[in-house]
Amino acid sequence: MSRRIRRIDELARDVPPARDLWPAISAAIEADKAAAATPVQKQAGRRAFWMPAAGLAASVALVAVGVLIGKYLGHQPPIVDGSVARNESQIAADSPIVRAQLRHAEYEKQRDALLLEVKAKLAAMPPADRAKVSASLDTLQKSIKDIEDALGRDPANALLQELFVNSCQEQMRALTAVRDSGREEI
Repeated sequence: MSRRIRRIDELARDVPPARDLWPAISAAIEADKAAAATPVQKQAGRRAFWMPAAGLAASVALVAVGVLIGKYLGHQPPIVDGSVARNESQIAADSPIVRAQLRHAEYEKQRDALLLEVKAKLAAMPPADRAKVSASLDTLQKSIKDIEDALGRDPANALLQELFVNSCQEQMRALTAVRDSGREEI
């Protein structure tokens, strides 16, 4: 009859296993080692063959990309007679710089046309009024020149840029007001 065990300390302590498992475990470990060692040696031989070729191909590709980047992005116009020669095809027509230059040229054209009309209008004014208006217009022109000089020293200053635009607008308002003064409304 078998005796019933109620606590763990009643179990037998030195019971040998029915069979020895270590030889099978050891054989499996050795088989894994042998299987893993063979492909590594084969891969090492293959890797040793193509690694220099891949490195050479990668270096040629990097040099080609560097040359292309240098050619298209880093191109500086040649210096001719101390000034930079510009090719019109190098500057995109829709670039912000070109658009700003076109707006500035249009502004100067309109301002110059207004100045001619204002000079004719000033000649017809009484001397006292002419002196006041001329002094006001000269002050505006001097202010714009001073702001342009300051922008030349600090072109990224947003406050100076805003002041420049506002001063130019004020000059145009003043010139228009002088031109339109004395006109009768129909």
